[in-house]
Amino acid sequence: MNQTPAPAAQRVFRRRSPYLLTESTYGTAIELLASAVITAGPIAMVIGIAGGGSAPAEQLAARLGVPVSHVSARHNSSDALYVQATGTVTVTASDGFPDALDGRVVLVDDICGTGATFTAVTDALADRLAPDAHVSTVALCRNVGSPTRPNWWAWDVDDWVVFPWEPHPDTTLRPLPSPERILTP
Repeated sequence: MNQTPAPAAQRVFRRRSPYLLTESTYGTAIELLASAVITAGPIAMVIGIAGGGSAPAEQLAARLGVPVSHVSARHNSSDALYVQATGTVTVTASDGFPDALDGRVVLVDDICGTGATFTAVTDALADRLAPDAHVSTVALCRNVGSPTRPNWWAWDVDDWVVFPWEPHPDTTLRPLPSPERILTP
């Protein structure tokens, strides 16, 4: 679809030890996020930003009873711990991605590190959005270094996060606490 330069923001990594999002805590966050998103009004579609946003997008769409599609957006040079973003986000739509998007579209990612991915995907979808379309954003986590705040997220984090679908690194991990509420701007 396109490449968009990322903002100059840098993710914060305190390097105490990475956070671990456990399956049960992840399930709680998905339930809370789904409840928060649905209270804002009808949703036409959920779009998962692959790789990390795919699983939460599938689960949110299932709970909300709406279709899901996926885009790929990448700007990390590797999946190694503590790697800063490269500054360029490449966005590619999956096969069968809709040509036109109406209503409220919810973009989902695992983490809002700097906001560059949400910005790049929103920009890449601009020519597919109907005049009445509205884009909302959901992330499981938001890095405290990000100037961007999604519409909804479960945790502010100041270190690397290991998600349930990722391999666990050979290091001590700190479990994220179960969220009690969803954060909003």
